[in-house]
Amino acid sequence: MRPSFAAAALVAALALVAGWNVYAYPSGAGYDVRQHREYADLLIHHGQIPGPESRSEYYTPPVFYALAGAATVVGEHVHPGDPHKLGQVLNWFVLLATAVVLWLLARELFPRRPWLQLSALAFFCFLPVVLRVGAMFHPEPLSMLLCAVALLLASRMLGRYDYRWQLAVATGAALGMAQLVRAFSLWTFAAVVLGFAAARAWRPLLVIVAATAVLAAPWYVRQAIEYGNPVFDRPTKHEAIWNRRPARFYVGLGLPAVITDPIRPHFLNEAIPTTYSEVWGDYFGVWRGSRESQSILGFLPTLLAIVGWAVLLARSRRDFARLPAALLPGLGILGYLYFTISYPTPDGDVLKASYMLTTAPAWALAFGYAVDRLPGRLRLVVVAILAASALASLPFLLY
Repeated sequence: MRPSFAAAALVAALALVAGWNVYAYPSGAGYDVRQHREYADLLIHHGQIPGPESRSEYYTPPVFYALAGAATVVGEHVHPGDPHKLGQVLNWFVLLATAVVLWLLARELFPRRPWLQLSALAFFCFLPVVLRVGAMFHPEPLSMLLCAVALLLASRMLGRYDYRWQLAVATGAALGMAQLVRAFSLWTFAAVVLGFAAARAWRPLLVIVAATAVLAAPWYVRQAIEYGNPVFDRPTKHEAIWNRRPARFYVGLGLPAVITDPIRPHFLNEAIPTTYSEVWGDYFGVWRGSRESQSILGFLPTLLAIVGWAVLLARSRRDFARLPAALLPGLGILGYLYFTISYPTPDGDVLKASYMLTTAPAWALAFGYAVDRLPGRLRLVVVAILAASALASLPFLLY
């Protein structure tokens, strides 16, 4: 029972840290918060989705805004001074639910690997980008939860050869609902489809795709009719995609500012240092704390996660249950690059790590896989260093 107790302690720590952040973080702060709040208010009070005539989130599906709008209506009665605060409370529940789903997923895929299970859960619970976005009035955490549920269901089906249509429908429903929150969940859909295709489980795959389409297709059809682009309707350059970004976008490392001063406008529109600073720090300046120390503290867990993912992917080619989770980080990077290259902006605004938040549970598994594979004494030393780093990060993790 000890791993379960340790997991419960980690989730309790997440509940305390995330709970404080929801309480302390202003409901009017965060990424594009004005547009998110306006969308929720318009949808819940007038039954309308905003249009492109003003700067809005009209290309974002409505499920989060319906739930957050309903929470805001409750807030108008129980917390009239700041009714949108309950939309942040909604994300607090979402973070805790995602942590529980990740724990179940780790136990499902690696049932006799307590080091892996706990390391993955700890990585998720202390990942700055998760805690930061989870404190905001923002749809991305809900998308992450639904994608994690879909990964869990798909892994159980593939690992146990349990291809009942009810499970396939549930997996497709989770994927479809995720796409009705954020289009970035398409990466998880691709990972699940590739996993079932590799296992040649064609019948459940057809059911999953059909269930996903039944839920998500009406939204995409509406967007295609209204705006021409069913996923993301924003003006961009009329040139080949490989010509839209300069070379420094791909290879720039942002040194030494990525360590000494990791905040905008340093290393502007350089993908690697901006994304790294967004994962571990606060590149766009929506948080508080020492960003410089975060850049240093994030190096070791980043290295472990990348190495763990590479090894896990190589060893999951024949282990179909693990394949969707192993594929997701790579697919997330490809999708993130396609999006950020396709829609360049002068201020680098598209380089937000929150756009890859749906891959956080899979990266957590990769990190846990790397820790679990370390030799005994080295593993204890690394875990001790990581635990000290997590404690050192607390002043930053707490808003």
